[in-house]
Amino acid sequence: MADQDHTGGGFHLPSPSALPFATSVGVALVLGGLVPDARIWRFALVSIGAMVIVIFGAQWVRDAMAEYRELPPE
Repeated sequence: MADQDHTGGGFHLPSPSALPFATSVGVALVLGGLVPDARIWRFALVSIGAMVIVIFGAQWVRDAMAEYRELPPE
């Protein structure tokens, strides 16, 4: 097993990033704001969560596509 050549082929792993975590925080805010309640601050949670999802989700997709474009052709 130690004499195998690992230089060619294989699969690509993305670099570490905090963007998936930030996007999931946005999803949690939206879901927390959807809990039925008469208070207006729930709308604020949904609004802030939606903005976080859009901002960090778009950044995450943009970074992933940039990494994908840098891969050598097969």
